[in-house]
Parts: sequence; structure tokens; C-alpha cells
Amino acid sequence: MEWISFFGPRRPINGQKVYYFGEYIGVWQGRYEIHKDDPVSEHILICEESPGIVDRMDAPWWMPYEGQPKPKRPENDYPKDYPHG
Repeated sequence: MEWISFFGPRRPINGQKVYYFGEYIGVWQGRYEIHKDDPVSEHILICEESPGIVDRMDAPWWMPYEGQPKPKRPENDYPKDYPHG
């Protein structure tokens, strides 16, 4: 499986299990949720390995979780379409 940018056209389905990666947090398995009323980010990742919640700015990469072993981190910490500010 390939890592997918959260800033590209493809996103997980609400409630989908995913692996996600962020430079400062590493690779985790969790669940994607959309929270349209969240004032900061509607794209939320809820960790299923330990307590924790991040958004797509903290974890700009994702891939579908289909029972496969935890993947290695992506080659680049940030996708090319990440909105560096």
C-alpha cells in the first residue's frame, strides 16, 4: 500500500480504519472521522492503539487499514501539497 496525502483529492470514508503518519507522532492505526462543526479542523484521526486525537495537519499522510502489518513511515515527512505556512 502507498501513503496518500490528506491534502490531495482522495480522503478516507467517515469512520474508516486507517494508518496515519505525522513527522512528530510517527505511524499509528486509528479511525478517520469528519467533524464539520470543529472550529479548527473537520478531519480528525482517533487513535485505536492508545488515547489520542490528531488532525490532518499533525498527520498529513494516511492509508487504508485492511489488517496489514504497520507500515514503515513514508519517504517524505510532508506531501508536496501540504500547506506550509
